[in-house]
Amino acid sequence: MNTQLCAIKGSRDGLVVTINDSTNFTAVLDALEQQLIASQSFFQGSTAKLLVKQGTLSLSQLDEIERLIARYGMVLDRRPPQWSVTPSVSQQNSEERGSVEDSTLLVKRTIRSGQRLHYDGNVVVMGDVNPGAEIVCTGDILVLGSLRGVAHAGAEGKTDAIVFAFRLEPTQLRIAHLISRAPDEKLPQPEGPEVARVVGDRIQLSVYNH
Repeated sequence: MNTQLCAIKGSRDGLVVTINDSTNFTAVLDALEQQLIASQSFFQGSTAKLLVKQGTLSLSQLDEIERLIARYGMVLDRRPPQWSVTPSVSQQNSEERGSVEDSTLLVKRTIRSGQRLHYDGNVVVMGDVNPGAEIVCTGDILVLGSLRGVAHAGAEGKTDAIVFAFRLEPTQLRIAHLISRAPDEKLPQPEGPEVARVVGDRIQLSVYNH
């Protein structure tokens, strides 16, 4: 996903549309729409605030952003996020790193074949991920159901990311740059949820012990 110009992230304020540089506003709108398309309907019904890191937006440009995200079922809260105004650069950088680390998207339904979810943060699915569906995110993936599609955690190189599922049967599993495919023969079902993590230079699956 293109996060150079803008990104949709979670924070303690909820969803925040972060615009890194508003100078080329047309390119910003295009990048924002691409992320909304990639996320399909997963942000539908959400309210998002707007954070502009560099440059300013006119009222007409705010209106354009509001109309764009409204087409994808989102509402723009024009009040600034509380953490967007801080007294020092060092504090601001700390807050921003924290918001990305804590960013989690909760999906309360099954992800069906043909649906693709890309997210900058962690993804929790309260349902199944069917064959032909795909989840790509920069953090962890937790599926409170069966994972039978494609899952790519730690997509920007986070090797300590994990993939957890009540039934872990992906057609393809990726963590950072490592890839694990489904075995040719069906293996016995484990007694309980499973978690996949990077051990050494490969992805290892094990029964989850809390």
